[in-house]
Formats: sequence, C-alpha cells, structure tokens
Amino acid sequence: MRKTLPLLALLLATTQAQTGVGVSPPRALYPATPGASLTGSIVVDHPGRSGTLRVEVVLQDVLLQADGRPLYLDPGSHPRSLTRWLSVSPLTFLLQPQATQEVRYTVQVPPGAQSGTHWGIVFFESAPAGGRQEGGGLGIRVKTRVGHVVYVEVGQVTRSGRIQGFRYLPQGQEGPAQIRLSFQNTGTGLLRLQGRVEVRDLQGRPVARAEVPETASLPGATHELPAPLDKPLSPGRYLVLAVLDYGSPSLIAGEGRIEVR
Repeated sequence: MRKTLPLLALLLATTQAQTGVGVSPPRALYPATPGASLTGSIVVDHPGRSGTLRVEVVLQDVLLQADGRPLYLDPGSHPRSLTRWLSVSPLTFLLQPQATQEVRYTVQVPPGAQSGTHWGIVFFESAPAGGRQEGGGLGIRVKTRVGHVVYVEVGQVTRSGRIQGFRYLPQGQEGPAQIRLSFQNTGTGLLRLQGRVEVRDLQGRPVARAEVPETASLPGATHELPAPLDKPLSPGRYLVLAVLDYGSPSLIAGEGRIEVR
C-alpha cells in the first residue's frame, strides 16, 4: 500500500519529532558484499519528563516522487528494497521518561544481490501507554513516528547524475519563491547533493542567487531539488545556471531558461 505523508526529512536526517521519541543515529550506511551479514544499532530515547510511551517498530520502503517528496511503501515494494533483508529486535517496548532503549538490527544480504545502494526505513511509532479511557469508552490515541534510514552498498557502486531542466515556483503555501531543478540519478548509488543556482537576465547580468540545501537522491530517481530565492522574480525570461556537488572531485552542472509570467 502506498502512503504519501508530509516531508519528514528522513533522508536528510530528522532525528526527533516534537512529541514522542528521538532516534540516534538518524541514518547509517554500510558497504557489503553479496552473502554478507551485518549488524547495527539505534538508540531510542524518551526526551519527555512525564508519561510512559509504548513504542512499535514499523519497516517501510521509500521512493522519491517527481516533486521530491518521499513516497512510503510496504516492505519489498521495489527492486532495491532493503527491508526484505532486515530483522529488528525488539519490535515493541515501553519507554519511561528520560530513558533510552537500544534496538539492534541485522541485514542479511542475499548471495545474488544486485550491485548498488539498497535502502529502507526503520520507523519507531510511539504513543502514550494505556491510552484507553476508563469505563471502556473510546479514546483518541495519537501516534508520532521518527525513522532511522539504513543504506547498504553492495559491490561496485557508480555515482552519476544530470540536471534535466528548471522551473520557477512562485511564493505560495509551499514556501518562498524558488527555482526547482529537475535531477536524474543515473547511477546505482545514493547521492547526497548540495549546490548553488544563479539566475541571469538574457543579457547575462546576475539577477539572483540561491543555494540548493543538502538533499538525498536515490538510484534511478528523477525528482526536483529546491533552490529558495530571497525574493520573487519579476516577470520576464531568464537564464538559469546550476552546479551540484555530490562529494566527488567532479561537479554536475546544467543550464536552461525559464519564463516568469
């Protein structure tokens, strides 16, 4: 089953919800060979000063939608799903205020595993323990969740990508005016992208500059990257230049034109 949720920035390492538990570390990346077994651990904490929390582990897959938002899926929903290889213990536990719980997991890589990055999310859903009302009445039980993203890179990994185009998004409910870069991850590995954008008029004079905040790009994904502007662009035609850094000696560059109406 597909679920579209507000962006939790899990791929960018969100570590704690405003209520509920926190997790550390927010993500982990392991190199592996086909047939290997590896283990990891997560520390789950209850930052509150009152109330016991019941915590449950939920495994999910995630892909990137065209607009860059995550799409959460059931385990095993795509060819690079890691959740099929993942076992976690404990799956449920109670957490007292200011307490911590270590949760361990094992990844069993199949002997015939495809080379490249595989990934999955270990979510921790928390709610107050004993949430039922007295007398058998119905009560509202609010759950919050945070996640730990597990990446495993099997064998030889290639990292490459390209900028396919640009569009202008005016200021609105999604935030300030911004340039949106369409990016395609053409390799087999996870990319962590950040960069800069320059907007020029058709005579080549600089009009605006913007930063692309660090964003994860999953293998095979084509998605947008945001570059928020300090102020909206005036109507007209513009040239857009972008450079992205993904931790390699080489950079990914692209240019295109946009029209603001």
